[in-house]
Amino acid sequence: MSSQQEHRHHPRRDPPRGVSLTLRRDPPAADEESLHLLCRDVSRTGLGVAFPHSMTPDTDVELWITLPGDDRRLHLYGTIAWCAAPLGQWRAGIALNLERSDGRFWSARFDQDHDLDKH
Repeated sequence: MSSQQEHRHHPRRDPPRGVSLTLRRDPPAADEESLHLLCRDVSRTGLGVAFPHSMTPDTDVELWITLPGDDRRLHLYGTIAWCAAPLGQWRAGIALNLERSDGRFWSARFDQDHDLDKH
């Protein structure tokens, strides 16, 4: 049996302290409010987040991420890759689409000589 780790293209790491993450469906559902989420881990191509409820895999989402020490709010797009509640709390993995919006700025933060915590 293969592990989820074996399928990852880029290593996950802890998010910087103070990261702010807002998400909504793309396109947003009628009367649906944006969610402010806890980011559990980050990589060049994805995010692990805690959710207040279930979200169907393959759902397209729009995200806004603010990193500590950086006034820029990155606008990203992605797709829910998986969603589960292993210990009673919903968690999800989001595969980012780096070709849209601020994806190249997000990706650049993972260059070897660049620290995600700094801008």
